[in-house]
Amino acid sequence: MRVRHLKQAAFVLLSCALVLGAARWLPETEKEAPPSAALPEVYVYEGYAASTEAALDEKSLSYAARKFQQLYDGYLTANAGHIYLSVIPDKGSFTRPPEGYTPAAAQETADALLGELDFVRYADIAPLLTLEDYYRTDPHWRQERLIPTAQALAQAMGVPMADAFEENTADESFSGSYAAKADEPLAADTLCYLTGKVLDACTVYDYETQADEPLYDLSAVDTDTPYDLYLQGSRSLLRVDSPLSATDKTLVVFRDSFASSLIPLLAESYRTIYAVDIRYLSTQLLGRFFTPDGSEDVLFLYSTMVLNNSKTMK
Repeated sequence: MRVRHLKQAAFVLLSCALVLGAARWLPETEKEAPPSAALPEVYVYEGYAASTEAALDEKSLSYAARKFQQLYDGYLTANAGHIYLSVIPDKGSFTRPPEGYTPAAAQETADALLGELDFVRYADIAPLLTLEDYYRTDPHWRQERLIPTAQALAQAMGVPMADAFEENTADESFSGSYAAKADEPLAADTLCYLTGKVLDACTVYDYETQADEPLYDLSAVDTDTPYDLYLQGSRSLLRVDSPLSATDKTLVVFRDSFASSLIPLLAESYRTIYAVDIRYLSTQLLGRFFTPDGSEDVLFLYSTMVLNNSKTMK
């Protein structure tokens, strides 16, 4: 019995030695790779903070395309021929991102959507933008730098647009949502907004509050969300009325927060603009508030960050 136990013990020891020896000779590709360093939520490039949350996500883009298709099938078939898509690049596209992270390019994001949507015309605005068109401490773009972008969209949609704007600067500087997340101090940003004869005559109807609001909410400058200055911030459905516009046409914009600062510029071209954010308003409920009749221009205007994180769309 003792000899048998000794043989069994020797066999176990030999087996362990063989396993350990074999592990030493595993090819590099079969060995478990060491864990990579976690990406920072925000990184800084030449004084500009950018997020690492705008990488290409094919599943997310497919989901966004399905939501846009639902909108088309449910409300927009009569608008065929004048439905447009424009993709806003993340400012990370203009930086040198950290190793292990590649921000989704506007063109590859658009290509993925265009591959699934046959009813939109693409209006490419990415070549018009640079890093300096964005805030240093916030993900959004600067309204005072967007006149060429708005003009390009107006041209793509076949409407005139002037550039008779006056630039105004808020009294207080601001630090955006990236400032506290950056690993180095950042210079504060200046908040500007454009006015003029046409924009000064505009009113905004908020379907949530059922009240008329101004185009710019100057009280937002002193809050934690100063970008809410533009079009009252994140709202599900707004109607901008522009009695002095160059045309009597209507535009429907499906959008995220980036559009809040651009839509006022398009009030030069359109008598009525509906701003629809399906992150807060379900596509199934849109018809309760308004239904396009086919005469409107339609613009899907979204940032790469939202399109590649589209689970917020309802």
